[in-house]
Amino acid sequence: MKISLILADDHPAILEGIQAYLQKDAQFTIIDTVNNGLNLLNSPRLREADVILLDLNMPGLDGLKTLEELKKMSVNARVIIMTNYDTQELIKDCRLKGAAGYVIKSGKLTQLTEVILKVFKGKRSFPILEEQSNEGPSYSFFDDFLKKHKLTKREVEIIRLVCQNMKTKEIAGRLYLSEFTIHTHRKNIIRKLEIGDSTLALYDFAIKNKLILN
Repeated sequence: MKISLILADDHPAILEGIQAYLQKDAQFTIIDTVNNGLNLLNSPRLREADVILLDLNMPGLDGLKTLEELKKMSVNARVIIMTNYDTQELIKDCRLKGAAGYVIKSGKLTQLTEVILKVFKGKRSFPILEEQSNEGPSYSFFDDFLKKHKLTKREVEIIRLVCQNMKTKEIAGRLYLSEFTIHTHRKNIIRKLEIGDSTLALYDFAIKNKLILN
């Protein structure tokens, strides 16, 4: 029995490379390839898949939101996240949202094969990273950082909490603020940074600027 796979990635070279590699293995059959989350959710072969390889950073509907939608749809396929992001916060987030595995793209393709076989058997596979401090690194030039991005210390605190997979209600409780205030802060953050209104976009900014450890 072959394992039916759907590949979801918006980078043609990566998609073609993974497809070419897996097609050489008689254990696998690729039944569909898509380049964004919406196309994945609308794939006519979605219910036939045993395993979905899902990139996180895709246009239209990113991997995190796609993962949530797949869970709502009660899709039977096991989902393996493929990404360049290797932060503990994001790995935990994907796990909570229903992913069965997590693969760093910079790793060897043989590792991907191992993870596919493992999750197909009903197991889970996530990389073990060093535990990180939730406080993030200290900034010797933190004031310059705030001025550069026109952020307040409160807004940076909220970015870090979002990257710890905390929901609006939880952040409000932690900071003794209303949910409306947290929503307002988040809108201001998105406006100031000129990034997409998604958790993944905040992860990306936080990683690049060392607000959370990588």
